[in-house]
Amino acid sequence: MKKIITAIPLLLMVIGCEQGPPATDPSVIQARSAAWEAALNAKDIDALVALYESNARLLPPNGEMISGSAAVRQEFGGMIDAGLSGELESVETVVSGDIAYNLGTYTLRSGDTQVDVGKYMETWHRGDDGQWRYTNDMWSSDIPVARADPHTMIVHEVDDVEHWLAAWRGEDSRHQLFKDNGADHVHTYTGAEGSHLTALVISVTDMDALSALLESEQGQAAASEDGVRTDTVQVLTVAKE
Repeated sequence: MKKIITAIPLLLMVIGCEQGPPATDPSVIQARSAAWEAALNAKDIDALVALYESNARLLPPNGEMISGSAAVRQEFGGMIDAGLSGELESVETVVSGDIAYNLGTYTLRSGDTQVDVGKYMETWHRGDDGQWRYTNDMWSSDIPVARADPHTMIVHEVDDVEHWLAAWRGEDSRHQLFKDNGADHVHTYTGAEGSHLTALVISVTDMDALSALLESEQGQAAASEDGVRTDTVQVLTVAKE
């Protein structure tokens, strides 16, 4: 019995030696990240999807978190279909046992034209088969989001102020029409009592869409129904300082 007990620690040492020390070499992760770049540029969506675990999460810019192989295929298949190619450059890679992360920068191109540049953060896991796969993949652009003109004012006279205001009240009001056409919020203003002067102060998200509405038959019909005197309309935007 004493010999058996003495042999147990030796056996554990042998098993530990066979398993080897925890993985710490970052080059294996960088190579897998390079395989992602190669798959995108070769338009090989199957090879790209195979780099991700079946429940991997994607955190794309300006979008919700999504997960699963179908989501990976749809997200990056869309890039491939759009004819995009890319370059990745690792900045920091850390491996600890079966877990790793890789921080870096990316460039996306359409032909010879650079369309985006940004940064990414990946986490990886080594599975039972010894293969490293993405568990989380997050990236964001360095290019600032184009900001719309924050406010626009439309000043005009109307035939009947109360009739005009009524069109902006209730569920099926002009607020919804404007919201569907590039104007998130609209505030209505009226002049002094007895005046026909009215105004809209609009938070604009898409000036092209709003301008198209105002010039369209639908927009003109709405103005006519509301009693807007179209010859008095003035559109004012924020002055540049």
